[in-house]
Amino acid sequence: MSEYNMKYNKFAGIYWPQYPLQELSIRIKLKSKESILTLPKFEDYKYKSNEENLNILESNKIEEYIFQWQNKVFSYWEFQKYSDIYNCNTEMELKYHDMIKEINNYEHKKVFTYIHEDYHLPVPVGNKKRNVQSMVCLNDCFDRLDLEDVGDVSNSMRHLFRSEENLSSDEEQWMSMHIVLDSSEYEDSHLLYKEEHILVSLYHNVTYNYLIVTPNINDIEYNAYCIENQPEIEYGVEIEFGKESGSELVELLNNLLRKWEKKQKKLLSFVMPTLGRKKFFVTFEIVSAVDFDMDNLYVEFHIKIPDDLQCNGDLQGRTHTSKSLTTEEHHEWKYGHMVELELECATGIDPLPLKIYLEAISIDWWGRHRTEGYSYLPLTLEPGEHKRHLSCSRPEELDTVEANNRRFFVGGCHLIKDLDVLANPQLHNTNFRYVSTGSLSVRWRTITQSQSIGDHVYPSSPGASASAILTGADAVLRQYKKAKATLAAATRNLPDN
Repeated sequence: MSEYNMKYNKFAGIYWPQYPLQELSIRIKLKSKESILTLPKFEDYKYKSNEENLNILESNKIEEYIFQWQNKVFSYWEFQKYSDIYNCNTEMELKYHDMIKEINNYEHKKVFTYIHEDYHLPVPVGNKKRNVQSMVCLNDCFDRLDLEDVGDVSNSMRHLFRSEENLSSDEEQWMSMHIVLDSSEYEDSHLLYKEEHILVSLYHNVTYNYLIVTPNINDIEYNAYCIENQPEIEYGVEIEFGKESGSELVELLNNLLRKWEKKQKKLLSFVMPTLGRKKFFVTFEIVSAVDFDMDNLYVEFHIKIPDDLQCNGDLQGRTHTSKSLTTEEHHEWKYGHMVELELECATGIDPLPLKIYLEAISIDWWGRHRTEGYSYLPLTLEPGEHKRHLSCSRPEELDTVEANNRRFFVGGCHLIKDLDVLANPQLHNTNFRYVSTGSLSVRWRTITQSQSIGDHVYPSSPGASASAILTGADAVLRQYKKAKATLAAATRNLPDN
C-alpha cells in the first residue's frame, strides 16, 4: 500500500508570486531508501557529541541541491558536449560553451536543469474560450462578403479570407524550467546510454503572473516522491519565494482596517440636517451580470438627479473589466461596484425617483468596445434595502445584414444619442429595434434623516446610533427653551389676575 501511495502522490500546485522570480530558490533533497539500513562505524563517531553525530547521519542520508530561477546547471554529458566548440552549432550551444570556459574548474552536477531556452518540453496551452455566437457572426459576415466586388483578388488572398488563422488572439506567454536527475551510465567518460528523470517542472505564466509547480512542494520525511524506474531513490521539493510575505500581509490588513475605520467613522457621525431640510443616503451596488454574448465585460452608469434634489457623489463612472465565470446554466461576471450618494431636499416634498442608466460594454481581442445592452432603473428613495434584476436590451439597425457587419468589423455604432429614450421610449422617434441580451443584478440601501419646524423625525433606518438620538433631543430642547422665553417676554407686563 505504501508503494502505491508513493507512486501516485504527485500533484501540481499553483502559486501567485509576490516578488520577482529572480528571488525564487528551489531546493531538491535526495535520499536512498537503503541508506536508512546502513549502520555507522563506531570508530567514526565515538569522539563526537550526540548532536554532531546526528548531523553527520543526516548529511550522509540526504543530498541537497539548490537552484535559482532560470539557473543553468549542466549534466556530465552536457558538459562534455558543450566543452568542445566543434559540437556547438546553434547560438545557444555557443553561449553554453562560453559559460563553461568562463568558469574555472566548473563542476557538472548529477541534478541539473533545463531552462526555458532549451525548450525541453512544451509549455502549457492556454484554455482558449471561443465565443460560439461571435464565430457564427464571423462566418455569416464572410459568407455575405462577395470577393468579386473588391477587384482582382489572388488565390492566397481568398485563402486568407476563408481561413481562421488570420484571427489573431492574445496568446498567453509562458516560461519554463525543469530540474532533472541524470541517471545515465558512462564508461571512460563516454556515454553508454542516456537516462534522465524530471524531478520537478516549473511553468510561469508571464501574462497573468502565476506559477505552476509539478509535482507540488512536499516533505521528504513524510511524503517523499519516488523516481520512476528507480524507486529506491526518494526526493523532496522545497521552494522559497523570496521575502517573507507575512509582514506584507499584516501591513495590507492594517491598511484595510484603517480605511474601514475611517469609513465607519464617517457613516456613524450623525449630523442633523438643518431645519426644514431632509437628507437621503443611498448606497448603490452593481453586483453582477449574466448571459451576455461577449467576454471582458464592464458596466458604465449614468445617474440623473431630479431638480428638487441636491446631490453629493459620483453621478457617472464605470466598473472594472471582468472575465466571465462559466457555470452549467450561464456565464456570470462579478463586480461589487459601490456608488454612494448624499441627497438633500426640503421637507414636505416627495422627490421624484433617481434615473439610473446602465450600459454593459465588452472589449474584444482587437480592443474594440461594443455595447452589449442598456438598462434603466427608476430608483425611488424609500428607506430600506432593495434588490433588482434588470433585463438588458441592445439597439440594432433595422437591416440585419448591415447591423451584423458593422458590429463585427467596427464594433457597431451609437444609435442612442440621448439616454432618456430608455426611460420614455414613447416620446422619441427611433429608427432601430431592440434585441434582448443579458441582465444585471443591482441592490441599494436608503437611509432618511429629516428635521422640520415644530417636530423632529429621527432616522428611518433601524441602525440609528445613541449619539443621533441625543443630538435630536438637544434640538427639541432648544426649540422648547426658545418658545418658553418668547412666551415669558409676551406675558411680562400682564397683570397677575
